Amino acid sequence: MHYDTGLFHKLNEKIDTRLSIYYIAIDNYIVANSGDSHHASSSYGYNVDKIAFYGFEAEFNAALSKKVTLFGNYTFRQINYDQEDILADAILLELSPEHKANLSIRYKMFENTRLTSDIRYVGERKTEGNVYNLDDFITVDVGIEQTLFKKIALRAYISNLFGEKYQEVYGYPLPEQTFGIRVKVTF
Repeated sequence: MHYDTGLFHKLNEKIDTRLSIYYIAIDNYIVANSGDSHHASSSYGYNVDKIAFYGFEAEFNAALSKKVTLFGNYTFRQINYDQEDILADAILLELSPEHKANLSIRYKMFENTRLTSDIRYVGERKTEGNVYNLDDFITVDVGIEQTLFKKIALRAYISNLFGEKYQEVYGYPLPEQTFGIRVKVTF
């Protein structure tokens, strides 16, 4: 069963908000584990009789002026399953964080040129039977975009500007910083 509902509200010409609530109930949920750093040779699948995912998502978009736009979102997610099922608790069911949030700012410097900034928060995640936890983290990305001839967009960026040390998946640290240039052509 999957239920969701949402609301959209336009506060005025420059600001709108959205709220979505969901509940997903699954019978016979299958989880696979292909090994971890402590059981590298193990591999198994496991059937959880009943599991439910529920939460909400909220977002906003705001044009603060002709030059500045702001948008963001927040997600809250819970997982419910039989806590007495010891094996279920040990197979990475709670890798998704309970809290996630994003805030993005766009500043139009000149015609066809804008500065961008994206701030991302990911809450603590539980792994392997709640023995190893992944810490929460915040990353900041910045960039500058230039549009040429209405069909070509150039973007130079730095991801993880402050060199935050973090992992999306246990045992796989992500780069402290990434620098790049992107070219996008629209036909």
